[in-house]
Formats: sequence, C-alpha cells, structure tokens
Amino acid sequence: MTAATQTINMVIAALGGEGGGVLTNWIIDVADREGWLCQSTSLAGVAQRTGATIYYLEMFPRSELPEGVQPVMSLFPAQGDIDVAIASEVAEAGRMVQRGFITPQRTTLIASDHRVYGITEKEHLSDGIVDALALQEVAGRYARDYIHYDMLTLANEHGTVISSVLLGALAGAGVLPFDKSSYEAVISSTGKAVASNMAAFEASYQRASNRGGEQGAERGVEQFVPAQASPAADAPFKLPAAASAEGERLLGRLQAFPVSCHEVVYHALAKLVDYQDYAYADQYLDEIEQLLALDRGDNDYELTCESARYLALWMCFEDIPRVAQFKTRASRMDKVRSEVRAEDDQLFHVTEFFRPRVEEMAAILPARLGRWVLGSSTCCRFLNLFTGGKQLRTNTLAVYLTLRTLAGLRRWRRASLGYQHEHALIGRWLQALKAAAARPGDSGQALALELAECGRLVKGYGDTRARTSGQMQAMLERIEQQPEQVDADAVAQWRSAALADDENRAFAELMAQTPPSSSAEQAA
Repeated sequence: MTAATQTINMVIAALGGEGGGVLTNWIIDVADREGWLCQSTSLAGVAQRTGATIYYLEMFPRSELPEGVQPVMSLFPAQGDIDVAIASEVAEAGRMVQRGFITPQRTTLIASDHRVYGITEKEHLSDGIVDALALQEVAGRYARDYIHYDMLTLANEHGTVISSVLLGALAGAGVLPFDKSSYEAVISSTGKAVASNMAAFEASYQRASNRGGEQGAERGVEQFVPAQASPAADAPFKLPAAASAEGERLLGRLQAFPVSCHEVVYHALAKLVDYQDYAYADQYLDEIEQLLALDRGDNDYELTCESARYLALWMCFEDIPRVAQFKTRASRMDKVRSEVRAEDDQLFHVTEFFRPRVEEMAAILPARLGRWVLGSSTCCRFLNLFTGGKQLRTNTLAVYLTLRTLAGLRRWRRASLGYQHEHALIGRWLQALKAAAARPGDSGQALALELAECGRLVKGYGDTRARTSGQMQAMLERIEQQPEQVDADAVAQWRSAALADDENRAFAELMAQTPPSSSAEQAA
C-alpha cells in the first residue's frame, strides 16, 4: 500500500428487517467484481428499535498492491475517517453525526428522509419525538455531500425492501469507482425478487444522480431547504358527509361548535362511536357543550379544543375488550400482511404478546363483582394463574374466537368496574374544569386550560395507568381541598413534575409542599 493510496471507508446503519446485511453483501460483491478487496464487520443493534445494526466496510484496489502484500484494514469505524455513510432512516443519520462519523471535509452521507420512532421517543412521558427537519438540517451541515429523499416510499412503490433503494442511491451518488453494471449484476445473481429489486435500484439511482431530486444543490456542503407544505395541507378542515342517520345527527350537533373545534371534535366522535356506540358520543358532546358555554373564545376556543381532545382519549381508555377489538380487526390483519409483504395466497402466523393483571381482569366484571374479586385473596390467587406473559396466535380459531368474545363485552362496559372507576375520575376532572372556567377574570380561564392539559397525564395501562391516575387524583384532591390557593402556575408545575420521571419522585416531592407554590407566592 502506497502512502498516496488510502482505503475507502464506509459505514451503514440499518434497522432490523431492512436488509442491511443483504446491502453489505451486495457492496462486497460489487467491489469483488471491480477488482477490489473488501473487509466488513458488523455490530448488531439492541432489540426493540433502540439502535440500528452498524456495518463497517473498508475497500482497497487489488491493482495497487505489490505482489504478495495484503493491506492492513481496521475492524471498527473511526471518527473523522469515513468516506461514505449510509443510513436507512433520518434519525440514524443524526446518530452518525453525533458519533463523529460525518465530516464536511470527507463524508458523503446518503440517508432516507422517513422516520421510524425509537423506543426512547415512544416511551417518553411527554413528547420525546425528535424533529426530523432539525435532523436533516444538521446532517446537511456536517456532511460534505448529503443525498436524501424518502427511500422507504420508493421501496414500497416497487414492492421491495429499502436495501435495493439504498444500493441504487450509492451507485447514483458516484462516490465509489464502480460501474453501474456491476451493481446490476449482483442484484441479478441473487435470483430473488430480481425484477422488483432492479426496478427500485434504477429509480433510486436516477434520484441520487440528481442529488435526491433537489435542483440547484451544489456538490459539497448542501444547504437543507425544508419542503414546502402542499396547498392541501394548509386547507381548512371540512366536515365530511355522514354515512348514517345517527352520524348525521351527531354532525348536526357538531355544527353548533366553533369552526376551530370541528376537526378535533369530529375525530373524537368517530373514535368514541368505534369504541362504544352513538350514545357514548352523545355523552361526550354533552360534556363538551357545557365547557363551550364557559369558554370565552380565547385563541380560537383553545380551552374547548384541548378539553375535547383529552376527554375523548380518556373516555376511550384501553381495557381488555378494546385490546381484543384491535387485535381481531380485518384491517389490522391486512396491515400485517402488507408489512410482511405476504402474497394473497400466502399463509402467515401472528403471535400476540399479552401480560394481563388481576386488576385488569377484575375491571371487566360488573362493578360489585369486580370489587368483591379484588377483595378476595382466594379469587386473586386463582386469577393469578392466568397472569404473566402470554404468547397467543390470533390466526388460530380458538384464540381468535376467544378475543372476539372478549371484544363483544364492550356492550356491557358501562356496568363494569373499570368503566365506573375511570368515569368517576373523569367526572371530578370535568367538574374542576368547569369550576375554574366559571371563575371571574382571566385567571379562571388560564387555570381551566392548565387543568385541561392535565388530561394528557392519564395514559397507558398496568402500573403506568395506576401511577398516572393517582397523580391526577392527587391534584384534584388538592384543588377540591384548597380551591382558592391553586392557580394556573401551580397546576403547570404539578403537570411538569408528573412528566419528569416514571417513578413519581418529582411529583411526590412537589405535592408534599403545603400550600402549593404559585407564581405570586414565588414572587413574594
């Protein structure tokens, strides 16, 4: 190896099921066809989408090697030493920048613009979603050349996985000294899904040749320009036509709401009807109409909109019948079939993971019976036989019929212990909202809005549901006991503390303060 000749170093980050290993093998075969040595290694990511598998490749031309001499190549990528980086998703591109693999003097970054939310984003107590536009801006700032477009959509259009699209992007970028025919040859040699992979490769090749389809982008540090919103995205929401007489009646009631509330309330009604029935949607509208009467219209009726949003979510709490309803829907099976790309005549198996608790089983019983079961140690010991992790195949007749039966229990949901427990707390929350909104002056509206935002706290199931419901109950008790000492700032502090950790430490410490700290008291 001469001092003037360096290896070409490449790092690939791909999620599970995206064909990262296939892509790596394709690149190795291309290099071999072009007379290059290629060494690769991989580090598997953690399961459940907390990280991608990282593949590292080093390539060197055989023609540059003296006879009998082999190059010494690294098994690990080094910061500032990467020529080409490929990311199957924009957040992985951000991870590469964070790790120091992307440098403006050397690295060409090829990445898909689509997002796959990570576990850390999904499990966040508030809003932990990373801004995709910010990720793209950072990637464009740090890369020597940034080639990006929605590669997942392109793969879906051709009925293939994203690996062939990434290979086409690599070939079209022209960052490797390999001929296009070599890329096409390795795809053909696999003998698997050749037509769809070749079509996706070619489409991606053309996009990458045009630098991702962006006009006027100079080679070098590419300036990221956010895509302009389409006219349809900016169009005001319009109420659709009703599909039934009951639906038309609900839409008639909805027409009386301010236009700014139509979208939220419409989707809420659709969710509530699907969850229970039309009478449940009427019950929801009765509550929102009372809040609307107390709303002064600030910020396009923000109080009504936020209350409507979180009330609908809370009223559609996930109990066993709701979970069973989701698991047995034909649309869900169609979605699974689409995701695994099964043909119409192919059979596939779906294994569901359940972890029922005694409290959740008692919650679907009639209220009086459910309380008796929870108070009986004998019954609890018996039900414990059915708790713990369960793996059930919903494509089997016995499991499917069992879940359909459980889903049918929603007809008697109003009499269940879980329903009465949830709606007792919902009623207290709504009463506090109405009392705050009825207060004279702007402080009442501000307090009511903060209380409405607290509706987002009650979520999840199991221990999470118990913790968040307990937090809401503690806040409501404080408000009921000391209504004059609680203002909007105090409630905002409580909500922030509740979202600070999942062990309830910050919230418990703050609630231990007597009286609650408000902005006025802090200023004093």
